[in-house]
Amino acid sequence: MVKEEKEIAKKVAEAAKMLSPAKREYLIGFAEGIAAANESRKENDDKPAS
Repeated sequence: MVKEEKEIAKKVAEAAKMLSPAKREYLIGFAEGIAAANESRKENDDKPAS
């Protein structure tokens, strides 16, 4: 992870500490959704055209 990514992760972690448990779960779900969408897009880009 590059320095910029570490800083972003640190800021998000600090902000998450201030959230209610419900908002924290929402944030985690949002991040997981973005990661899953990105992974799906990568897989589709790697498939050969039919």
